[in-house]
Amino acid sequence: MTMKAKFRTLAGGVALIAMTGAGAAAQDFDLSGTEVTIGTAQAQVLNIGTLRMIEMLSEWGADVTRVELPTISGLEAIIADRVDVASRSSDEILIGQARGVDVVAIGAPISTMHYAIVSTPGVDEIADLDGQAIGTSGPGGFNGMLFRYILKENGLTPEEDVAIVPVGGSSERAAAIMAGQVQATVVYIDNWLALEAQGANAQLLGYVADIVPGLSSRAVFAEREYIEANGDLATAIACANLEVNHWINSSKDDFVAYTMDNVRGANEEAVSKFYDVAMDINMFPTSPAELLDPSGYQRLADLLYDGGELETQLDASSFVDGSYLEEAAGMGCGTGQMSG
Repeated sequence: MTMKAKFRTLAGGVALIAMTGAGAAAQDFDLSGTEVTIGTAQAQVLNIGTLRMIEMLSEWGADVTRVELPTISGLEAIIADRVDVASRSSDEILIGQARGVDVVAIGAPISTMHYAIVSTPGVDEIADLDGQAIGTSGPGGFNGMLFRYILKENGLTPEEDVAIVPVGGSSERAAAIMAGQVQATVVYIDNWLALEAQGANAQLLGYVADIVPGLSSRAVFAEREYIEANGDLATAIACANLEVNHWINSSKDDFVAYTMDNVRGANEEAVSKFYDVAMDINMFPTSPAELLDPSGYQRLADLLYDGGELETQLDASSFVDGSYLEEAAGMGCGTGQMSG
């Protein structure tokens, strides 16, 4: 019996608008009777692809529950059996592998690093941070580790040459820059663009995708045992991933309109600029090899190991599985054929 798709946000969020024209070839994926719980971040510009992916799965008959995870990681939610699949930060996979949790990436809602480094006027390059303070999310946060790496690459010693100030999430770090509490920080690209649109007293030092190129950003992942037991669902997720990226690349107007409808408090000018930046840095590729590139995960694993965040050196080829994307691409996914 076909089960009607349902969406239930367990930690707040906003309603999703219906996906237009879903499923001219939906018969290729009959997910009737399939139940899946997917853990995501809150609705934001960066996970629009995930929201659209979930909509497409529901149009193919899946019973999808979306769980927002504001206080725990996707990895932690999988371990706790709160979700089956997570669409979260790539470093969670690496942390899981290092701890013996066999989680595997099968897709990516965005494929290039999503951070911008912003500073107050007078800090025109990383070297100018000598004697200054930077804001991070707190101990153990990936953004802080990344900034520490960048400081070291520029000859500065964290906590000696540059003070490290725990501030909070990306929005809080952006506010700290506006208030002059810190002289630089790492924020999501859309947070930087919102600052710029507001005329904030801040400037862009650069995008992490350019400063530290080739790092994986976010991933769709689950435990290997779950993926292998649900191969049809995994292929459908991969197809939706490719199709949504095609949709994003095909229409800036549709992307902006959808984001404004689904992300509370979104700034239209900032969303429009985000789209342009995303296109410039190839955030939403439609080829499997670019969408899920093992080398990006390997670079990230090596960076975390060198920074002391991982005790074990990892081989990304063992936990990045592009076979479902390849299969989906062979069916025509990523060309718009599967979404009308």
